[in-house]
Amino acid sequence: MAFFGFFSKKEKPPEHSSFATSIFHVLGFYPTNEDLYKDALVHRSVIRNRKELSNNERLEFLGDSVIDLVVAEWLMEQFKNEPEGVLTQLRAKIVNRKNLNDCSIKMGLDKLIKTDGKIKLRNTSIPGNCLEAVIGAVYLDVNLKKASEVIQKVILGHIDAEDLISNTTNFKSRLLEWSQQEKKQIEFVISEIFESEKKLFEVEVVIGGESISKAIGKNKKEASQKASKHAVESLSIS
Repeated sequence: MAFFGFFSKKEKPPEHSSFATSIFHVLGFYPTNEDLYKDALVHRSVIRNRKELSNNERLEFLGDSVIDLVVAEWLMEQFKNEPEGVLTQLRAKIVNRKNLNDCSIKMGLDKLIKTDGKIKLRNTSIPGNCLEAVIGAVYLDVNLKKASEVIQKVILGHIDAEDLISNTTNFKSRLLEWSQQEKKQIEFVISEIFESEKKLFEVEVVIGGESISKAIGKNKKEASQKASKHAVESLSIS
């Protein structure tokens, strides 16, 4: 009976520090090596006169590379037909400082950052830098897979792939460049339409007298971009 009683006991959950609990609320798991995350969240202004302490710059360097790798792999999967130049532009847009700052603040990381108290975080690149450092800490503390999961959740999880490519690539310019190379006559036929009393624009791409694509947008530029994108995809223009 004592044997069965042993297995019926509830295991006491491990005790975690308040800092580890804070990391759990931000990242979704408890750290094994808390010191890595503490270093990741210390700005150099804190240790300006205390050389014995670590700051987050080395971890930031590592995390920057990990983010670049994971984002590059995600882009390769999302955009299988896009050339290297377009993928580079897309990655730059995802990992730009403003976007990383926004991600850091949304996940609540800014509340854990230590500075000298004189710096207003929202007017600096510190939140984004600390996010990179934390990713570096996750990589060292756990592994690349876990770091990738965090990046997918906090950076890539809020990105619409279609919006990203539409807002980054000038499909109309690419289409016009192709038409010049191929000596094709191209027209953009613009029409005004109304939906629920709302004025919209429809653009039709006509190449050599043949209708290739149509799209609707809130303005002429948006409709032209969408129609050009459909045409580029339809014609398999690289």
